[in-house]
Amino acid sequence: MTNRALVSFSNTRWWSKQEVENNIALNFGQLSRFLELLDSRGIGDATTKKLLSIYKSDPLKLKVSFAAGLDGLLSMLKTTYELEGDRLEIVLAFRRIETLRAYGRQLLSVSENRGLLPNVDVVIRMSLEPTVGLAIKKEFAGHGVFLGKIMSIDKEDTGKWWYQIEYGDGDRETMDIEELRAFDLTWTCEACYDCTHSYLVFELAQLFDPSFGSLKAGEIDATWVQRLAAIVPLAREAEGSLITKLEGELAAYITLASGFCCEHNDVDTFSDAVLSWWRNNGTEIPSWSLAARIVFSLSPNSCTSERVFSLLSDMFGDKQIGAMADYVQATLMLRYNSRL
Repeated sequence: MTNRALVSFSNTRWWSKQEVENNIALNFGQLSRFLELLDSRGIGDATTKKLLSIYKSDPLKLKVSFAAGLDGLLSMLKTTYELEGDRLEIVLAFRRIETLRAYGRQLLSVSENRGLLPNVDVVIRMSLEPTVGLAIKKEFAGHGVFLGKIMSIDKEDTGKWWYQIEYGDGDRETMDIEELRAFDLTWTCEACYDCTHSYLVFELAQLFDPSFGSLKAGEIDATWVQRLAAIVPLAREAEGSLITKLEGELAAYITLASGFCCEHNDVDTFSDAVLSWWRNNGTEIPSWSLAARIVFSLSPNSCTSERVFSLLSDMFGDKQIGAMADYVQATLMLRYNSRL
């Protein structure tokens, strides 16, 4: 459609669905002509006809969906890629997610962005066909923000439409379509998932980054350590006594971590630096070293298991179907770890 390669966040994997959608969104104006050209040349057969059917059935809905992808999902996609891998992504996860949340807060900020998704807002405004009951939000200088609702719609002989708006305090005013587009439409949405526990685990995993220990030395106390019980494997280790041992070694850990700093943007550089620090200092704080090994084995993604499945498929075909479990496990472990 564009005669250019897709823009991607990764140099090593296939494009994700969202990356394809983002590229379509950036060239949405060419989409109809492109699909009709494919259809006229008989390219794509049933797939092309299905795509044309989807486009023609509700092009506005499709356009809004693509616009939403550009507004919010680009940042989410980038964060997803940053969390993929089998290094110390678990320790960086909180930092990555906080960056994403900061972007979300920026979108919600009335002062910075009027609390809107910019591309979605433009698409909706330019395509707006107001109906009775549509809610709007308008700020009146010196009086604050009021919610209003379209109560009636009238059409002049000239063909111009007028919209009667009534606000919560009973005041009314009439607007034309251009005036109406200048104000915010209102909507509500509900949270679909509860990620509270995962978010807490990501926050606590930062404790095992010695640069975090150095930076937050004055804030990390016994309460921080006790919160580590939220990471279930830590709470169960050594019959539940590991958390207490971590409290006992906390001062030593903070002292050893003092002055340590490392790069956080590149996961490989970060992982090498942090693992090297633990190799050099772990013997002096054995309980923290054990806890670090447990936390570092956690993964915020499914990459590790997917790679194991791929290796199994590659290494053991139909002729090895009777291989003993310990042989499979040992071979897989050697092959997997040889990558690291």
